[in-house]
Amino acid sequence: MDVHLVADVVLFVSIFIVGLLIKTYLPGYIGEKAKNLATKEDIADITSKIEQVKVEYAKQLELYKSDIWQNQQRYLQMQEEVKLKVEVFKRAVVDVAKLTDLINVYQLHVSSSEMNAAIAEMAFEKGNQEVQKASWDMHLEHKGKAATLYSSFRELIVELGGTFALFSIYFESALNESLYRIIMMAHGAVELKMPPAEFRKRLENEYSKGLDLNAVRENVGRYYETLYDVKLITAESNRFFQLMKNHIKLADKESAHNKS
Repeated sequence: MDVHLVADVVLFVSIFIVGLLIKTYLPGYIGEKAKNLATKEDIADITSKIEQVKVEYAKQLELYKSDIWQNQQRYLQMQEEVKLKVEVFKRAVVDVAKLTDLINVYQLHVSSSEMNAAIAEMAFEKGNQEVQKASWDMHLEHKGKAATLYSSFRELIVELGGTFALFSIYFESALNESLYRIIMMAHGAVELKMPPAEFRKRLENEYSKGLDLNAVRENVGRYYETLYDVKLITAESNRFFQLMKNHIKLADKESAHNKS
C-alpha cells in the first residue's frame, strides 16, 4: 500500500475523531465554563451591592448618631437656658426687694446724721454742751451706718446692672424697661433731699417757736420723711414683680404646648 495513502487515511481518521470529540464534549465544556464565569460575575455583583448597602448603612448610622448628638446638645442648651433664666429671675426679685428696704434705712440714717450735725452746731452756739455732745455722737453714729449702707447700695446697683444686661437677652422689653426705671429711681432716692443749710434753717425756725431741741429734731424729721417718699419706687417694684409672674406663666404655657 502506498505510504502516502496510508498517511492521508490516518490524518482523515484523526480529523474525524477530533471533530467528533469537539462536537460531543466542547459545547458542554464551554457551557460549564460560561456558567462558572456567570456565577463569578453574579457573586461579584452581589458582593458589590452588599458593600454599597454597608456603606449607605454606615452613612445613615453616622447621620443618626449626629442627629441624636445635636438633639442632646440642643436639649442641654435649653436646660441651661431655663436654669439661667430662673436664676436671673430669682436674683432680680431678691435684689429689687432689697433695694427698696435699703433705701428706706439709708435715708433714715443719712438724714439723721445731717440733722444731728446741725443741732450739735446750734447747741454749741447756745452753750448747751450736753445736747451738743449727744447730737454730735448721734451724727457720727448715723453717718457711719449711712456710709456702710451706701456701699451696699452701690454693690446692689452694680449687680442689678448685670441682671439688666441679662434681661435684655432673655426677657421681654416691658421687664427691661421696668427694671431700668427702678435702677434710675433708686439713684434719685438715695440723694439727700435737704442740704445742710436747709436743715439748719428749718431747725432754727422750729426752735424760734419756743420748742426744745429734741422737739425741734422730731418736727424737722417728720418733714424730711415727706421728701423721700418711696411710694413711686415701691409701686414700680410691685409692677415689676407682676410682670415677672406673667412672663413665667406665659413661658410655662408655651413649654407645655411645645411638649404636647
